[in-house]
Amino acid sequence: MKVERVCVGALLVRGLAVRDDGPRILLGKRAAGRTSYPGVWDLLGGHSEPGETPEQTLLRELAEEVGVTTTAWRSLGEVRAETATDGPLLLHLFAVTGWLGTPRNLLPEEHDEVGWFTMDGACRLALAHPAYPELFRRLLAERA
Repeated sequence: MKVERVCVGALLVRGLAVRDDGPRILLGKRAAGRTSYPGVWDLLGGHSEPGETPEQTLLRELAEEVGVTTTAWRSLGEVRAETATDGPLLLHLFAVTGWLGTPRNLLPEEHDEVGWFTMDGACRLALAHPAYPELFRRLLAERA
């Protein structure tokens, strides 16, 4: 039996106070050559290093993947998933509402692109996990 891997998934959220078409979230389209979930849209983040807390993983992964320094976040809970290559995963989810820097794709070997989406637009994408649309809707409901 494989050991459960611990991962972090981050939703960068901008425009929570906007009342037009709502806030936008930043997602990454996983590179087509990835062994797990190739070519689908996913949260930013990744695997925790040994001894790293989920919060430390969050800060490190966002700096590595999109070049931002995270300044404000909150936990959205956990999701368990099973992958063919990594086995069981425990995904700690975070909403990130404050950061320094402009997010940009620093790891094209991991993501073909990154993009900002409305909650409705994100729910229409091919997503890496079936729990994501409910997560997006919950964020939208909390804004109301």
